[in-house]
Amino acid sequence: MPQKLSKLEEKAIKLLLKHQEKGLLQSELWRKLGVTSREGSRIAIRLEKKGMVKRVKEFAKDRWTRRLVPLIRRVTIEPIKGAPCLSCDQEHVCGKGGVVSPQSCPKLEKWLLESYAAHRKRGS
Repeated sequence: MPQKLSKLEEKAIKLLLKHQEKGLLQSELWRKLGVTSREGSRIAIRLEKKGMVKRVKEFAKDRWTRRLVPLIRRVTIEPIKGAPCLSCDQEHVCGKGGVVSPQSCPKLEKWLLESYAAHRKRGS
């Protein structure tokens, strides 16, 4: 079940997601949020308790502080755009043990091979 976030927690997560693995110093976060250091610390602790961030002790600017690193990632549907399953006329009978299955679908196999080839071509 999704966890309920306050408006400030949502804003904090959005800021942290922009910095992904690098994260943000706790002081940078509360400044960007426009809150006091006390409120910023409370937000960070709540997000940590909810399992959304990791607080890593770090020595920065001549003092010990915490770096907040997001444990969640932005989700995108880009990898499955164009998949034949989304508009397949056999969708109602497709499934494990069904008349049609993802393991034996020629449309899906063709799409996967074409997608892989296009990905390899872009990567080279």
